[in-house]
Amino acid sequence: MPPLLRPLATAFALALSLPVLAAECDEQAGQKVFQTKCSACHALDADRVGPHLAGVVGRPVGSVPGFNYSSDLAGAKHEWNAQLIDRWLTAPAQLFPETTMAFSGLRNVEERQAVLCFLQQHS
Repeated sequence: MPPLLRPLATAFALALSLPVLAAECDEQAGQKVFQTKCSACHALDADRVGPHLAGVVGRPVGSVPGFNYSSDLAGAKHEWNAQLIDRWLTAPAQLFPETTMAFSGLRNVEERQAVLCFLQQHS
């Protein structure tokens, strides 16, 4: 495969696999990752250092009323979907460079998929 097509093929394969994960995922594994990696700043039902995450899948980026978002998140014209959440969880500052979120990301694809599963179950 030509080198320029490899990233596109990888992104396409990932995009196809993420929606399937929602139907075949392990919510308990996602809850465990959420509790160990995310819950210091996020909760499902209450804003903390970060906004609440119940209902995040399908919600416009930067849209929780009353939460003080960074300018790039507040001005984003995206909706949180499986692909965008995966990119965000991989490296938040690469997706939105002005983010105030100090978390560097989840490099482990299984952890990201588990968290995404958990969040999809609470949307």
